[in-house]
Amino acid sequence: MRYTVSDTNGFYSIKAKVGETLSYSYSGFLKVYIIVEDVSETLNIDMIVENKSSKLKFNSNPKLGNVNIGENAPEFAIFKIDGKKLNKYATSLTRALVEKLPIFYIKFNKYGEETLYLKGKEFNGSAVWMIDNYEFDIPFPILISEVKEIIVMNSEKNNPIIRVSTNINYKELKNIDFNNYFFTEDDFYSYDAKKIKKLKNTYPFLDKFKKISKEKEALELFKNTYKIDKNNKYYFSRIHKYFKDKKFDNTFLSEILTIYKEEANDNPEVLKAIAYKYQEINENEKSIEIYKKIVKLRPNYLQSFRDLANAFLEQKEYNEFWSTYYYFLNKGYKVEEDDVSEIISSEIISAYNLDVENGNSRKKIKIENPNKNILSDVRLVFEWNTTEAEFIIEFVNPNLETYKIENSFKENRSLIKDQKQKGYTSKEVFIDKLTQGFYLVNLTYLGNKQEKQTTFKITTYYNWGKENQSKKIEVFDFSNKNVKTQLLRLSRKYL
Repeated sequence: MRYTVSDTNGFYSIKAKVGETLSYSYSGFLKVYIIVEDVSETLNIDMIVENKSSKLKFNSNPKLGNVNIGENAPEFAIFKIDGKKLNKYATSLTRALVEKLPIFYIKFNKYGEETLYLKGKEFNGSAVWMIDNYEFDIPFPILISEVKEIIVMNSEKNNPIIRVSTNINYKELKNIDFNNYFFTEDDFYSYDAKKIKKLKNTYPFLDKFKKISKEKEALELFKNTYKIDKNNKYYFSRIHKYFKDKKFDNTFLSEILTIYKEEANDNPEVLKAIAYKYQEINENEKSIEIYKKIVKLRPNYLQSFRDLANAFLEQKEYNEFWSTYYYFLNKGYKVEEDDVSEIISSEIISAYNLDVENGNSRKKIKIENPNKNILSDVRLVFEWNTTEAEFIIEFVNPNLETYKIENSFKENRSLIKDQKQKGYTSKEVFIDKLTQGFYLVNLTYLGNKQEKQTTFKITTYYNWGKENQSKKIEVFDFSNKNVKTQLLRLSRKYL
């Protein structure tokens, strides 16, 4: 075992090999574990005050959000539970219900109150409680022994309804203010996300381009000055965004990315960010070349194979797609119950259905998964270029009800460990049925442990699995922490 102690300013240094684990500890704070990767150099760790109280875990699978957001929910109309069969030792009615119906998932709101969501139907909003014919958002304290029967009703478009019949004598109840068990304005979206296009940062190295409107002249100036300016923080990503916002030709943007790639020095995280940007401007062959390189640099990362296979799928190069996954499976990798495997399953099923020309191909892989969304109004695929990234994704439905998932060491240590050990950085989300109105996707970037920005790629598939399926790729660079940003606005008009 090797160790070091930071100085009074918090600086430290230690030698570590790729694959080893660094642990950071300080009295009164949670111990932080970091798996060393091929790009680990400067690590800035935020220590978290230790909370001694136990936290419930409702799902053993390490997934972003702990549930398969938007997956196929169990189909039922009515489900009855006899109150006598509830666990009388449960600490709350919601927990007793989840024990009987694990298709529900408990989330805690900002006040620590328990709210119930139906797995796969989170976009419909949290469950509505009807207790003795009175409607509540959150159930008031009820003894398990007071419950006679629970009836759960699910619908395709609306919040699930939980009807509870009790033997409570309301005339004898004292000191309970029933008005306290409704959601307040704080429980709904308050339009507090900033639009991504309105976030402005000042970078002096861009000043020289402000008076240039011709692409040829701008490109020549870029080539003449980038060697001097490239050491500025976030230089290539910012200059690429600057000209993308000015609607410069994709050929121009591709030129910037080509030089950026040459300067990447085989850093797989930088290369991945460049590949994302190539895909955004439909330079798919160039992205494939980068993903091939990343597979060689990171042959033990699940994400490396998925990204390459997906790039082939987007080009309808089915033989290359199947060959990539045959090699993947023959190397001993498995499609397991984690976020990237969910994506792999979706794309293998999609490719199998689309690849009609190679009906007799021996390479085709068929996955039978009754829980997968083969058809849905929207499929969202979130990808990010570093396993150190921490963030919160907020989904807002047309009723302004919010649902959040957090990718952070503080909230989901087992997930972060799983991402590093297997090497994946992605999550898919389905919305089965878009109702009238707008759905918003917001992101709050919490930072990463390196002095680097994080690049996110979000692919939106409308009419997933249908003949009129369409997609849009959008790429975002984040360096400003703790700013809620609106990334997507989804609507039925795109169906």
